[in-house]
Amino acid sequence: MATDDNTNETSFEDSEISLPRPIRLWVLVIFDSSSIICTLLLLYYLSHNRASRKALHNHVIIILLILGLGTQLIDVPSYIAFIIHSGVVKPSIPSSCLVWWFAAFGMYNGGTILMAWASFERHILVFNYRWISTQKGRILGHYLPISILLLYIITFYIYVLFIFPCENTYDYTLPICNAYPCYQADPFIGMWEFIVNNIVPSVLVAILSFALLIRVIQQKRRL
Repeated sequence: MATDDNTNETSFEDSEISLPRPIRLWVLVIFDSSSIICTLLLLYYLSHNRASRKALHNHVIIILLILGLGTQLIDVPSYIAFIIHSGVVKPSIPSSCLVWWFAAFGMYNGGTILMAWASFERHILVFNYRWISTQKGRILGHYLPISILLLYIITFYIYVLFIFPCENTYDYTLPICNAYPCYQADPFIGMWEFIVNNIVPSVLVAILSFALLIRVIQQKRRL
């Protein structure tokens, strides 16, 4: 079920930043276009270069680049269209909001979760490569975790956005249709997403990256 709401008390004009729309528009167009080109070039190189394609440390990078395209091809262009149409989501239909939400929440949070795994996997690749030196080790310690995380991300966001029994309110006068899918109001689902899909991965990325730096420095001192 869904409710369309085009008369929210807080209009886009009241809440938008002071930077003029034409300048904001061109900044987004220039940087997003450049980002898309760079991402496609990287994906082309990583997928067509045999050594790069087979390198285990590149597999998560390839997936992160693909998820990043969700932001570059859906999220940012949707916001650009929102600005062009004077602060109105076009077309003003629920599917526009749902697709935008999937990119803004699903692909973004999915990237954060996979980044956390990549931060952990770097410790294995640098210091414990013998764990994944065999085919069985690579399946259990590399391919299986990535597959499970991808399956979780896709399943979770398809369920909460398209199946979860709640009533969405689509505000076509605000960016990302007000960026508040109804599942986020559910005490369990909302808290689960906030903690498991946002806070925990972000904290893990910071801790594991710092720990890797410390381990590398300590190893160099021993040499």
